[in-house]
Amino acid sequence: MPGLLRLDSPLYRAWTSAADLVIVNALTLVGCLPVLTAGAALTACARVTMDMARNEDGYIVRTWWRVFRGELRQSFAWWPPVLGAIALAAWENRAFVGLFRNDGAVGATGLGAVSGLLLAGGVVLIGALVWLVPLVAHFENTVPGHALNAIRLAVGCLGRTAACLAVVAAPAVLSWWAPQAQMATAWFMALLGPAFQGYLMALIQLGVIDRLREASLGTATSPAAPPPACGSTGSGTTRPGPR
Repeated sequence: MPGLLRLDSPLYRAWTSAADLVIVNALTLVGCLPVLTAGAALTACARVTMDMARNEDGYIVRTWWRVFRGELRQSFAWWPPVLGAIALAAWENRAFVGLFRNDGAVGATGLGAVSGLLLAGGVVLIGALVWLVPLVAHFENTVPGHALNAIRLAVGCLGRTAACLAVVAAPAVLSWWAPQAQMATAWFMALLGPAFQGYLMALIQLGVIDRLREASLGTATSPAAPPPACGSTGSGTTRPGPR
């Protein structure tokens, strides 16, 4: 029993990581309360959880706040368009439901086609977003540059993108598939949700982001450095570590 409580024991490390995720989740949820600042909050969450995946988690609150404050201005250039696209898709879905509701079989077919197109568009948007956030958290670049690299990674690392999408969708799928678990899912999301999802995605994306960081550092002295895996180059300049 005493061995389980040693500072280097797996149980102690797991307990510490869980406690850190609770703190990061609380910070992220508070940062998302003003909806316009959610982009910076998610970016800060991505940076801290990636550090945790590398076993480099140190001052998580300080790191979270530093990244949130530093990325707040740039997040206003990419987060509101994402919100606008989501709102537009929701409005279009509602409008088409009303349009096709009373058209019988033809209306059902049309509604299904439109819903499928909107769903596909949402998957593409979120697939790019799961790469955009860690790119913003780790690299200096313009918003168009980040967006282009996120799309490249979403397509080039299709398996990892699909895994990240599964992590993002899991709570909603679980609530739909097992309505009796909705309360438990809601509590889980409140305590650990976004931070735990961010940590799982960091584990999935870690190899790619680290190769991009190495390539980014290598290009400073070696312009002919080989491109990283998953088909993305020119991710930007690596951000400095936590101070």
